Amino acid sequence: MLLKLGILGGTFNPIHYGHLAAAEEVSHRLGLERVLFVPSFIPPHKQEEEVPSVVHRMEMVRLAIAGNPLFEPSDIEIIRGGRSYTIDTIEALRQAWRETELYFIMGLDSFLEIQTWDRWEKLMTLCGFVVLSRPGYRFQDLSRIDFMQSANEELAALDQGSRTQSVVRSGKLAIFLEMIPLYDISSTDIRRRIKEGRSIKYLLPDVVETYIIKNKLYA
Repeated sequence: MLLKLGILGGTFNPIHYGHLAAAEEVSHRLGLERVLFVPSFIPPHKQEEEVPSVVHRMEMVRLAIAGNPLFEPSDIEIIRGGRSYTIDTIEALRQAWRETELYFIMGLDSFLEIQTWDRWEKLMTLCGFVVLSRPGYRFQDLSRIDFMQSANEELAALDQGSRTQSVVRSGKLAIFLEMIPLYDISSTDIRRRIKEGRSIKYLLPDVVETYIIKNKLYA
């Protein structure tokens, strides 16, 4: 049986409990045997965001996931350098993990922009996509993407709460739609709180909060 590997990429600016809880929930639902947390070197879609050095972001990831044997940090995008395009990462992981099924985990808000991603059509044939519900977004918004229009009934059922997951297949594409518990935590809000001198306790692990304070990040 093939190993089932989840891939959670992002700036992790900073990593917080929303990332961790979502990865844990999806791992249980899909039977993932490992989840790689992959900090981007230079995120292609967030040029205007204040991003600390990748050294800091990687260390915050390491601290946050320590102690969970299911989670593993990956520096694959850091080693490669340059802009972090997901297709390059997935192709490299397919070479490194040959006897493995890959599942790329992302939020509904990001998946709505998938057609703006570099070589997106090829990318979607290389792994399964796990699309997680996000506050303020509806699964029915996906119907504006051509290959999702046939799933209108499933999308509506997810939004209505009559089902919590669905799989949409189209040719080589496999999209796993997951309505997960609401984790209304965002890295943007955490950064704003720090700038305003407000507490970030209970939004991310204590070790990450301590690291941020020690290194004067986002202040």
